[in-house]
Amino acid sequence: MQKIKHYRSLTTYLLTAILVLAIALVCTGCGNSAGNKTGQETESGTETESKSESESGTKSESGTKSESGTKSESESGTESAAALPEITTDTDAPGADGTSKKSEAGGEDVQAAVDQEKAQKTGGQDVQAANGDGSGEAGQTGGQNATILGEPVAADESTLESCYTTTTVNVRMAPSLDSEVFTKLPARSEVKRIEDDGQWSAVSIEGRKYYVASEYLKKKAEGQNGYLVAIDAGHQKKGNSEKEPIGPGASEMKAKVAGGTSGVASGLAEYELTLQVSLKLRDELTARGYEVLMIRESNDVDISNAQRAQMANNAGADAFVRIHANGSESASANGAMTICQTADNPYNANLYSSSKALSSNVLDALCDATGCRKEYVWETDSMSGINWCQVPVTIVEMGYMTNAEEDLKMADGSYQDQICTGIADGIDKYFGVSQ
Repeated sequence: MQKIKHYRSLTTYLLTAILVLAIALVCTGCGNSAGNKTGQETESGTETESKSESESGTKSESGTKSESGTKSESESGTESAAALPEITTDTDAPGADGTSKKSEAGGEDVQAAVDQEKAQKTGGQDVQAANGDGSGEAGQTGGQNATILGEPVAADESTLESCYTTTTVNVRMAPSLDSEVFTKLPARSEVKRIEDDGQWSAVSIEGRKYYVASEYLKKKAEGQNGYLVAIDAGHQKKGNSEKEPIGPGASEMKAKVAGGTSGVASGLAEYELTLQVSLKLRDELTARGYEVLMIRESNDVDISNAQRAQMANNAGADAFVRIHANGSESASANGAMTICQTADNPYNANLYSSSKALSSNVLDALCDATGCRKEYVWETDSMSGINWCQVPVTIVEMGYMTNAEEDLKMADGSYQDQICTGIADGIDKYFGVSQ
């Protein structure tokens, strides 16, 4: 009996132990199940984040992010700052050489930024080009040097020679191409010359001594205003039907120069009329202080329209005035007009504004002085004598030689004087010169 009780007690103990062990196993299984579920949720989140960060990021067969996804993030710049330097958004960050380089991330042209920075350091342009000799180094200042000034001028400036610059020139600290550029002066700037050794002129600017190449200074004659006007008497005694390009580099060709029209009542040839008026205009402008270049002073010449423009260009004329007379199939057509290029001219569109202003001022003043009918400023790119110009230009059509009344007026000396007065008034207004 006692043995039976002993076995029952042992059995109870064993059953209790087994129950406890079973409970422990059940609890352990629940913990593992919960851990696996959490891991799956985290990996799922990682996959979603990877796809949003990198289009090439993919999940491997084992359910983890692939190496290709990590590489793609690195190349696209989305990896953390701890792994790669942060890409700057400043597209003008200073380079190691002190120049300003555009950031590659900014998508800008690096070289353009470097060139711009260097241009600022050297003055922006080859300063020798301003002197016209094409030699030497770039300027060191690019403008007035506020730290270094020329020596004071002791002479009374009222006793010094008045000159003006014929083009944009460098003003240097010493008489040498290697000398520092103090500043630049535009064409037609007036200076007082202290002395001239034939190559360099010492000049006074704001009471201090500097140097300018002598060949780019011209003595200002008494009563001169410093402006050069080129006058072209249209046409010539014998036309030249040989062809020349209508503009620089053009494939379209045009006759070099025509003989022009003639007066239906006066019998005067246009080339004769234009020279008569041009010579009177020369005298009027000279009396007003202008320097004048005559393209021709006789009728027996052979100068093409392109060559006439080049003569004005080479002289550096401030304005080129071409004198012509009009013609029409209608005998009643009358009045004056001027002609200039269009704003889209393929050869010298940069001169449109100045040529249009010159044309408008001359036409208005001409009509005021003569009382003739005012037509308009004709803008066209068909004139080779305009297309070859590199200076402001206008063609003045004084009136119609095919209109008997107007033809006879233009042949009259007193009316020609009125024409010249009007053209000169318009030129004065264009330059802002008061008489």
